[in-house]
Amino acid sequence: MIDSISGVGGVGAVKDLAEAMGAGNTGQVTGAADAGSFSEALEGALTDAIGKLRQAEKVSISGVAGQSSAQEVVEAVMEAQQKLQTAIAVRDKVVEAYLEVSRMQI
Repeated sequence: MIDSISGVGGVGAVKDLAEAMGAGNTGQVTGAADAGSFSEALEGALTDAIGKLRQAEKVSISGVAGQSSAQEVVEAVMEAQQKLQTAIAVRDKVVEAYLEVSRMQI
């Protein structure tokens, strides 16, 4: 069921957008020595969110089969919901930033 989420093109579109904006190519990353690029960070966060959704789906199915308690099902679903809301908020901010950059006069 969750496989259809990966077909939306979220990771690829965000990666293309980050590359078009030159994220990670400036070499001015401060902080951790092994920081990685912006697109890699977004891809990792989205992959984690998809993993949590799949895990919640498995726990829900095992709960229906009587193999998991209701508390485990609720915890897994709530964690997946929080990850999904975070991913949606990040996506909205990236789109908003892209639109703002596209409106700039050159």
